[in-house]
Amino acid sequence: MRLNGVQRLLETGLIVSTAAAIFTLCALISFDPADPAWTQAGEFVKVNNITGAAGAWVADILLLSFGWLAFLVPAAMQLFGYLIFKKPHKLLQLDYTTLGLRLIGATLFIASASAISSINFDDIYTFSSGGVVGDIVAGAMMPAFNFTGTSILLLCFFFAGITLLTGVSWVEAVDYLGEKVVNFIKYLIAKFKQRKHSTEQAKQPIYESEIIEVPENSVANEPSVERTEEVVDTEIERAHNSVESNQVTELEEGLQNAPKEVDNASKPLKLKDKLFSAVGKKPEPQLGTIIEPSFNEDSQEIGAPVSSDVFDELDHILEQEINFSAIDDESLDTVAALNALDDAAVKEEPTTTVVSPARPINKAKEEKSSHKPAYQPPPSAKEQFEALLEAEPPTDPLPSLDLLDRPDKAKNPITKEELETVSRLVEAKLLDFNIQAAVVGVYPGPVVTRFELDLAPGIKVAKITGLAKDLARSLSAVSVRVVEVIPGKTYVGLELPNKNREIVRLSEVINAPKFEQNASPLTMVLGKDIAGEPVVADLAKMPHLLVAGTTGSGKSVGVNVMILSLLYKSPPEDVRMIMIDPKMLELSVYEGIPHLLCEVVTDMKEAANALRWCVGEMERRYKLMSALGVRNLKGYNQKVMAAKEAGHPILDPLFKDTDGMADGPEELDKLPSIVVVIDEFADMMMIVGKKVEELIARIAQKARAAGIHLVLATQRPSVDVITGLIKANIPTRMAFQVSSKIDSRTILDQQGAENLLGMGDMLYLPPGTSVPIRVHGAFVDDHEVHAVVNDWKARGKPNYIEDILCGEATEEILLPGEQAEGADEESDPLYDEAVAFVIETGKVSVSSVQRKLRVGYNRAARLVEQMEMSGVVSAPGHNGAREVLVPKGGAN
Repeated sequence: MRLNGVQRLLETGLIVSTAAAIFTLCALISFDPADPAWTQAGEFVKVNNITGAAGAWVADILLLSFGWLAFLVPAAMQLFGYLIFKKPHKLLQLDYTTLGLRLIGATLFIASASAISSINFDDIYTFSSGGVVGDIVAGAMMPAFNFTGTSILLLCFFFAGITLLTGVSWVEAVDYLGEKVVNFIKYLIAKFKQRKHSTEQAKQPIYESEIIEVPENSVANEPSVERTEEVVDTEIERAHNSVESNQVTELEEGLQNAPKEVDNASKPLKLKDKLFSAVGKKPEPQLGTIIEPSFNEDSQEIGAPVSSDVFDELDHILEQEINFSAIDDESLDTVAALNALDDAAVKEEPTTTVVSPARPINKAKEEKSSHKPAYQPPPSAKEQFEALLEAEPPTDPLPSLDLLDRPDKAKNPITKEELETVSRLVEAKLLDFNIQAAVVGVYPGPVVTRFELDLAPGIKVAKITGLAKDLARSLSAVSVRVVEVIPGKTYVGLELPNKNREIVRLSEVINAPKFEQNASPLTMVLGKDIAGEPVVADLAKMPHLLVAGTTGSGKSVGVNVMILSLLYKSPPEDVRMIMIDPKMLELSVYEGIPHLLCEVVTDMKEAANALRWCVGEMERRYKLMSALGVRNLKGYNQKVMAAKEAGHPILDPLFKDTDGMADGPEELDKLPSIVVVIDEFADMMMIVGKKVEELIARIAQKARAAGIHLVLATQRPSVDVITGLIKANIPTRMAFQVSSKIDSRTILDQQGAENLLGMGDMLYLPPGTSVPIRVHGAFVDDHEVHAVVNDWKARGKPNYIEDILCGEATEEILLPGEQAEGADEESDPLYDEAVAFVIETGKVSVSSVQRKLRVGYNRAARLVEQMEMSGVVSAPGHNGAREVLVPKGGAN
């Protein structure tokens, strides 16, 4: 028999709960205080617990928490699994009020039971009999109520907790027990009287000719209820046998001679009675019914063959009682089906007569019963589960954290003994180099551990910094980083790598309150600091970021972490992106997400056009903000949205109807922040040219208020790539592992990055400070990136702006005011002024034009060459001098 999906889950859950209960019970029974566990420390060679070290930990934690009550945990686990398997529909129908009362009851039960055990029973092993829970509760109550008062209150909480948890009524339980006790006493009295009466009859002489007449209505002749039940059960079995052999057997003579009892009250017939009527059997005598003699009106014989209509009668009765076709075989609830039989009998109309054997069933009653609705069982767990699946899921505007890998469990955590040993070792090694220092603080992290040193008076920090490699050698470490200044402290930091490095998953950092509670749409996750605390940055406050590091240091993973952080924080209407990827590998995976303003740029000629578009967009936004009288993008969006909500939207103040075909200015809408991510801008500068640096510098200088931000990444931290112009406008930097101190100074203006461990280990220099923070970057795998990207692709399609990449791809990038060679210089707004100056002075030279007009040398030279082409000046002579060919006053 194949199971459906819901039944598979239910049976699997039952198997899992049973296995967990057995495992926990075995762990508790075989607990040994000498096993390694939560409360035990040290080296252990052998584990005595039959479930191993894991079972020893489980048993230790349960016994420590609940004491003797821990042995109820396996039973609770098994009961919970059984309830989920047997009655899933009842669990689904629980309301919040019932669930809350059950939780309160469970809390009261556990707390009171543990406390009662704690104050009344002996300890178990080395633990308190009530565990930590019982000790806390009892310890809080004993000073105020003493032993007697505490016991009374705890018993009150105990029974109240059971009532709230299980719904058991203690009043009904007492009534039930009282009823059973009274019935038992009556039974004993009746037995005693019966035995006494039998003894008296045995003592009286009996004559053969004496006939003792017993009145018809005497108690002695009246069959007892127990006898009647036995007779009826016997007749049921005989009736079934007769149906199989198509013969109706003879009824008991005692049942035929049963007395007639008439009562005004009437009760409904059970299904068993109706079956008797169908096969011609005498039903069970019931109170309030008229018992008729057993005879066959048709044949006047007892034991006549059963006609074929009997089976039709049986089928008809069964169909009236329950509609078996309405029950799904796969989701059949046995309890509900059995209850249906009793419910059907109760719902049947009452009757005052019992149909005699072989008498035809009343047709009017049959027709009336046929119109009754069939029994409808309650919805099964399968139907409720499918209804939940068919329901419309809530639309979450952001992806779920389930797309990311779960955090890894810490393996071999550093113990206090190990930290103490390493601290003494550090002090000893420093003393070998004549440096007296004391370890005053230890901060273990996922990758490194910082030891804070209090130096003796007169010892300079530079001395320790120069001994970094010697300390690493003496401590058998890969590298040692010396933190010369710790903000707010007078100590020196010494960072040593851990033996077992932990992986910082993106899911554990992105789920931190620092990230979730930050209202900025440009919030990014970086990783964890040396103390294991999440490090979150706001790109809007940076406002640009420079990322550099050697190949394999984790730079590309760090960029992916920052991009995924933005995708988890903001929808497309808040943040848009332009991605430039010269490698064609790292950022191409994000192709198709709705956050992109254009396709992922892999051609560096198109990358130049994208940067030029950013400059133009920056200028346009500044004009809009100036027209609205706001200072930044946040103020602009607030003003525009407030006007929209008030019903008076702001029209575009920069609208110009150049062709006369426009309907009018459009309404202003919210502007998103723009993040430009360049994975390897050194390669872009090498291909496109040096002037891309001027575009980057121009964006970095002005684009902050316009909401345009740069994230530049490079694996070549040299001075010809990370120039002084870029560093001056991008104060926020992130250095991964580099190969030399020179590269570290190029990125951070200080050394330290050469001592990093790689694989995401970085130094982060926040804006407005010169002290870098060591951060262990979060790790995100490729399948996680694909999962988040596919989730966003399913939510919407990108709305590309063609103007970003549609410009002519040229190798030369011109800043505003410059023109390409071969263009018409007469369109230059300074051309007429230059010609007037040359004619007025009667002399012409590139340097004089440059000084007069205050332009660059290239532009002045092009103006002079255009004058030559126009016939204003002559060609340069053998000495380079030119003559003015137009007389003074001859120019228009």
